[in-house]
Amino acid sequence: MSYYSGISGRKNPPVASDVKIENVDFVYQPIICKRTKEILYYEQLSRFRNTIGRLRNTQTIIAWFEVTGEILDLDVRSFEAAIATLSRCDDFNVGVNISGATLSSKDACDKIVNLLMNAPHICPRLYVEVTETHSISNMLFAAEFAAALDGMGVQMVVDDFGEGNSTALYLSVLIPAVVKLRMTSGKRPDTDLLEKASLARTYGAALVVEGIESAEDILAFPKALVDFYQGYYYGEPEPLDHWIKRARRPELRLVSSANTV
Repeated sequence: MSYYSGISGRKNPPVASDVKIENVDFVYQPIICKRTKEILYYEQLSRFRNTIGRLRNTQTIIAWFEVTGEILDLDVRSFEAAIATLSRCDDFNVGVNISGATLSSKDACDKIVNLLMNAPHICPRLYVEVTETHSISNMLFAAEFAAALDGMGVQMVVDDFGEGNSTALYLSVLIPAVVKLRMTSGKRPDTDLLEKASLARTYGAALVVEGIESAEDILAFPKALVDFYQGYYYGEPEPLDHWIKRARRPELRLVSSANTV
């Protein structure tokens, strides 16, 4: 995505550049096990508002932060939020996104590792999703980061495999426990998508299919290749309290009103 002026050649910010990192909120979307229907974890997603409180397009903001370098601060803030959530909710697992730009910065990686070292109790319930929108320019830093997190019990995830900058190199360097594939709702998966699923399997990764919006989408993807599902069919991104209340909701039971002898 380009933000350069065709006249001056200088960077021009998008309309949404009035968003500050301090204005970020987080919502959560569940990832569901195909077999048990249990929740593997909740992906933590960013939502941005401008200075007057109006919601902005998340993809546009993320892309702009990757241009300006502010993505490093955003990712650190996201990890802080995930640590706070996991410390608050003992029975939750959370997935937090990290940009390839952040993985290319040793200082940013070290800062995140230090945050996790100070909260070792939450690490086995944390999943780190490497996004596809920015390339990893230093694979050595990324490999060291992944190894450090693995040593603390954190699970690595490759998001949107095969799209953007997310390639097979990510699988060999990051050794993810989970790989996510995005399918288009209402369309049968094509050969390319199925080949990506098979490739992820050769690395021993569990597979999440994203974009599930209907029961027909579930039936369209070969079940033998899928471990988990994510999409609006199973739950829209919601604030944390929504999922806490839902988890504590008592199970409904039918009670007969018939007289017993």
